[in-house]
Amino acid sequence: MEANAPLTAATLARLLGPWRVAGGSDASRHPARAALADRITALILDGRLPVGARLPAERPLSEALELSRTTVTAAYTSLVERGYASARRGSGTYTALPERLLARPAGGWQEGQGADLVDLTCAAPLPPLAALRAATAWAAERLSVVTQESYLPYGLSALREAVAQRYTERGLPTDPSQILVTAGAQGAISLVGRLLIRTGDRILVEGPTYPNAIDSLTAARARLTPVPLDPATGWADGAAGGGAARIPLAQAATRLSPRLVYTIPHFHNPTGLVMPPELAGPLARAARKAGAWLLADETITDAALDVPVPAPFAAAVGPADAERLLVCGSLGKSFWGGLRVGWVRAPSRVVHELAAARASLDLASPVIEQLIAVAVLREGFGIEEERRAEWRASRELLEAALRDAMPDWSWHTPEGGLSLWVRLAGGEESTSLVHRAATHGLLLQSGPRFGADPGTYERYLRLPYTEAPEKLREAVRRLAAARTALGPVHAAERRRDLVA
Repeated sequence: MEANAPLTAATLARLLGPWRVAGGSDASRHPARAALADRITALILDGRLPVGARLPAERPLSEALELSRTTVTAAYTSLVERGYASARRGSGTYTALPERLLARPAGGWQEGQGADLVDLTCAAPLPPLAALRAATAWAAERLSVVTQESYLPYGLSALREAVAQRYTERGLPTDPSQILVTAGAQGAISLVGRLLIRTGDRILVEGPTYPNAIDSLTAARARLTPVPLDPATGWADGAAGGGAARIPLAQAATRLSPRLVYTIPHFHNPTGLVMPPELAGPLARAARKAGAWLLADETITDAALDVPVPAPFAAAVGPADAERLLVCGSLGKSFWGGLRVGWVRAPSRVVHELAAARASLDLASPVIEQLIAVAVLREGFGIEEERRAEWRASRELLEAALRDAMPDWSWHTPEGGLSLWVRLAGGEESTSLVHRAATHGLLLQSGPRFGADPGTYERYLRLPYTEAPEKLREAVRRLAAARTALGPVHAAERRRDLVA
């Protein structure tokens, strides 16, 4: 995995922000050196500086920060000594991570069942049993329509029509020939990777991003390049001008000519951020001009809690740029993850190529599940607003419980989506906390699970609010107990890392 571009002194100075705060055990002797090294370390751990990025030369950075060159050199030396940078003779200084962070498991799927287990590893809604029974009954009455066919590589015609109609009703005219049914959105991502990606191709992803997409794209032997999202502005660069110049992801596409750009524009997983619609067109245009495909993941789009459901990403994209745009979606987040039905919306010619490519993957999606999906899309069963009300209440409950139990943690309340992206306090590590929580019967995903660079986002934890209220309360109780069990040593270890 590689950094997306060399850093200029001006860019690093802007990312550093108000860094002149004394810290570290030797702060009284070297406050500027310690504070600068601490802030650069924090940017690396938070994924704001990609691992492997070349740091600016000492002289330009010293001028940009109004420091002596000796102070910047000392800060760089401190980073190298602690493993957060590597010095390459004749080449410069590059960001890195200590071996101990790279070697540790970041999380992922965990096996374990039991009545006492609380599993928050997956941000997926509980099954709406009444609606599921109604949809299954609706499908059962129409089985005769589909029993004449077994393998449908493009998907059930009725489902392709229902998905196309849904896009059209939301302001994006769509023909059924533009829809390919897949085994969930994850199946769509894997299929796109199989068709479009070859070994060594560069792919731009957001930092952080959906971990299963990281797994799928890595399995295709691509080189993933993370482009950090700004915690405040998301995809936009507040210091830049208009158009594509405002979008670091578009800038990276222009510079690096990737094969694919993967984005989650609505209620981003895990941050909950929403891409302003005016950024969609410039991003798609930059990708097309760079010769890249753009894959927009709209799996969570319907989980709008405080704002209207966003318009389709492709609705803001011009016809020429849409020729290299693919969009995936599913019913996994809006209805139930157990209904493994998703889709790709793409130009018809690409749909044909995807259908041919899936022959060696899964042949086709289960027909009965597709028929149930038709029922969900056509009938609705009146559950959308009911579920959103439940998620709002669960989000409020989780936030209140966290404020009581961990008042020094922080997060941005998302306008939609199914989870909180929580920043831990001080020197806490999410990986250590997740491992200890498992001994308390609580399963979680650590922050590094969401980073294309291993070891980043150690200061973050994703906490879904899709479980029942009593389980969320118990989850926070167990999380607080796990945190207490780690004790002050947990934070002290990381603080020692941050000491210059």
